[in-house]
Amino acid sequence: MLAWVGSIGIGFGNWQMRSGVFRAGKIARGPDQSLPMVSMLLCRLADALGACASGRRTGRAAWLSILLSSAALAACAPLTPLDRPAFADPSTRAEHGALAVHAAAAEGALGDGESAFWLLEDNADSLRVRIALADLAEETLDIQYFIWQDDMTGRLLMKHVLDAADRGVRVRFLIDDLAVVGRHAELESLDAHPRIEVRVFNPWRLRSPLIRPFEFVTRMNVLNHRMHNKVLVADGRFAILGGRNIGDRYFGVYDNFVQNDVDLMLAGALVGDVMASFETYWISENSRPVGGAGDASTIRALCEESVAANAEMLVAFATPPDGWNAYFAALVEKATKGRGRLLLDPPNVDEQSPTALYEHFKAMIAEAREDLIISSPYLVPDSELIELIADLVERGVRVRILTNSLASNSHVIAHSAYKKWRRALLAAGAEIYEMRSDAEVLERYKTPPAEPKWLALHTKAVVVDGRTSFVGSPNVDPRSMILNTEIGVIADDPELAAALVRLLERDMAPANSWRVTLENGGWLKWWNGDERVDRQPAKGFQQRAVEFFLNLLPIKNQA
Repeated sequence: MLAWVGSIGIGFGNWQMRSGVFRAGKIARGPDQSLPMVSMLLCRLADALGACASGRRTGRAAWLSILLSSAALAACAPLTPLDRPAFADPSTRAEHGALAVHAAAAEGALGDGESAFWLLEDNADSLRVRIALADLAEETLDIQYFIWQDDMTGRLLMKHVLDAADRGVRVRFLIDDLAVVGRHAELESLDAHPRIEVRVFNPWRLRSPLIRPFEFVTRMNVLNHRMHNKVLVADGRFAILGGRNIGDRYFGVYDNFVQNDVDLMLAGALVGDVMASFETYWISENSRPVGGAGDASTIRALCEESVAANAEMLVAFATPPDGWNAYFAALVEKATKGRGRLLLDPPNVDEQSPTALYEHFKAMIAEAREDLIISSPYLVPDSELIELIADLVERGVRVRILTNSLASNSHVIAHSAYKKWRRALLAAGAEIYEMRSDAEVLERYKTPPAEPKWLALHTKAVVVDGRTSFVGSPNVDPRSMILNTEIGVIADDPELAAALVRLLERDMAPANSWRVTLENGGWLKWWNGDERVDRQPAKGFQQRAVEFFLNLLPIKNQA
């Protein structure tokens, strides 16, 4: 059911962009623009369901009545009232405790207005750092995510968050409502802890997973906008943001595939900006308490049972016998430093307002003078970005773009959208590298004893002229740049930029990616060193077939 809702959001929402509902980064409002399409969809769906009922007209009428009633109910149901409990008080910088000590050590080397940066590229370490922050926190944890999965690592990190709350740490947990379908009871249980408050962002008015798709159709202009931000702030001293959600595939222990991803941990001046960004979303009218009566023992039991049952798979994330202080002290010594700027979209998804992050993102790219590297797992540029790239190439800038191949893409529907723009990007002069699903670097993203079968790119990063870096949550596609809210950091830190360049150039090497070229006559070729193939790499016939049929649908037209 969740996959269905997500597909509707990506596909139908972007189809509407092509149809004229989305224009110039703004969202057209009003029932007059959505109800005709809603009626058509409901009638077609009712026809299909009625046809399954032995072709009887009464069956079709019954289904149509149910669907229309559900849609009407979804459109009229009131939202949960937004209360202002004590936890609404903003978080502050902790002046005592382990994290305050570690932050002071990192900040001691900083100049005025500078921040310390840690690039979290290793899957296992990226979870260890989050666990360490939860275990070392003494005052506050502010947590904001698009997806927090109910799998091994999701349960493990939640257990550490619960343990922190048991110690007296105040926890505020903000999650986008798209990915919590069917899990409202768990959120109520988490919210029942006296030191934890849970809010969902841009929620459905009705909580039933069965009715959600019909409410989505009636309120698509609002519900198609999701909070894609990923933020964790501990004691107001350290913050993590970037591309990773919380789940097994982001930390290297998913049997099917794992993600190649990066996060950025911060200390110093920028942490205050990240805290302010969390506060902006926390108090937004679009963030709603989960409500209801729950028992914290429910979520605790789920976490403890999962951790115990998967102890062997989670051994890499075990707390050291002497705790996390030594681990964190060693990490602090590896910091780079520089000035930074936080880019943030506003949370007012129900208003007609242009997105904020994308304009700054394009301005940063336009400053390139020699070299530009972009990594985006889902790549669907608009014509303005392609013109910008063409101008840069004409000025002598080398532009390299890393994205997923069909074989490495975990969302085939996203690849069918990217295909439309691939030739235009190459014609503009960009070099395109597509990640191999069998990349040699897969070994670096496995967390033993897991043995994932293939690798998917999920890194969202930019490096300009080997000096300025961007790490954040957005893809280069309309969903990130127009529909979703996003967050990211521009850092003026040559050491951080050099580390990112090494990482991205490694991923663009023949052992890890195919280079795509545009030959005479408009034919595409994929190169792996001296090896050449004449059609895009895929994992097999079934994937090619799915991509072929998706390519026939209007959902690929996203600009």
